[in-house]
Amino acid sequence: MKLENDRLIIKDVEPEEASFYFELFNDPDWLKYINDKDLKTVEATKKYLIDILEKNAKLNGLGFFTIFSKELNEPVGMSSALQREKLDFIDVGYALLPKGRGKGYASEATLLMMDYIKDTFKQEKVYAFTLPENEKSKRLLENLGFTYVGKQSVFEGEEDCVYEFKF
Repeated sequence: MKLENDRLIIKDVEPEEASFYFELFNDPDWLKYINDKDLKTVEATKKYLIDILEKNAKLNGLGFFTIFSKELNEPVGMSSALQREKLDFIDVGYALLPKGRGKGYASEATLLMMDYIKDTFKQEKVYAFTLPENEKSKRLLENLGFTYVGKQSVFEGEEDCVYEFKF
């Protein structure tokens, strides 16, 4: 899969991006707001990315993807579109390294993913989740037109704030 606008390319994860993903998965904000994948080396991260590619291949166009900045000429984050067993609709996700934050990349990447989901999967709405304390993420979703619908335990651990966007 490949999505593109004037500033970004969203593309399939590649094992060669292991050093980038090692940095992302160990970023303090990733650890605080997403999870600790316990990937302590670039080589372990590369194996994890190979596993992601194998899983993505079975998801018919859904999965985890790299956000590449044309301006910086490098990856700046990841984006996801997943159909979770507990949910009726696809959810979108995003995470960026500090070098990609504050530039509008998360909003642009999420909009690209939403258009992709709407056009490819003919969904009537899309979900997004964030921890209650992640104020920046909540603001981003609200600015994109998502509506807060409540809290739900989507992942292991505490409840997440659930947002939905109706097409």
